[in-house]
Amino acid sequence: MKTDNKNIDAGKVAALRLAGWRTERIAAEMGITPEAVEEALRAHAEKPVQEQKRKAEEEAKPEKIVCLSATELREIYEKAAAIGAREALKTFEQERKKEYSHRADKRLRNTKLLLRNYHMLKEHAENSVFGRTQMKESALDILESMMSIYNDEVIIQSIKNSATRTAIIVSHIETMFGLYYSYCDRSTNREIDLRRYNVVWDMYMAEDTLSAKEIAEKQNISKDSVYSDLRVGIERLTALIFGVDGLNVR
Repeated sequence: MKTDNKNIDAGKVAALRLAGWRTERIAAEMGITPEAVEEALRAHAEKPVQEQKRKAEEEAKPEKIVCLSATELREIYEKAAAIGAREALKTFEQERKKEYSHRADKRLRNTKLLLRNYHMLKEHAENSVFGRTQMKESALDILESMMSIYNDEVIIQSIKNSATRTAIIVSHIETMFGLYYSYCDRSTNREIDLRRYNVVWDMYMAEDTLSAKEIAEKQNISKDSVYSDLRVGIERLTALIFGVDGLNVR
């Protein structure tokens, strides 16, 4: 029989007693003496009391007070300030990059909007009954005003509201297309870049515009290549129309 109380599972002894087992039966079940059973029960009963006493003693211990010199405090403040400044700068840079990316996306979207509406704007500028007036507003002023409008119809209408505004934008688009052609004509990848120019031209600027399927047949390329050429071409046109700020031009 076990007589070493350290090796006796007092929790199990208590559980058996709680289940209604008598001391002798518990002793027989666990292979210990009846005296060991009683000792285990007493130890188990005293354990919560001992634990509470230990916690009370821990709580009663006096708190440690750390004394720092003025120099040490100043060093702590300076380090904290430096860390705070770095985190603030990091947050500012993240927000700035986010805003930068947002403006780039908006300019790309507005370039597509202008290209889709080019013929309508050109016709409106040529046939407007309101006539043109002297305006100090430049193409870049008009384009910048587009950045604060988030409805495509409102953007186009804001341009059409003035025949002069419309003419300025149409002229700007045509001028930038001319610059884009010059860039492609002098490119080290002249054949590919001129193809991209022609793909964009046929899609948006030609007198009789073509579909992606028709352009693919004309250029002897796949429709996927047409869309790829359009993406690159419009990115480069956006850099010309709106300026390179905020764009990752290939």
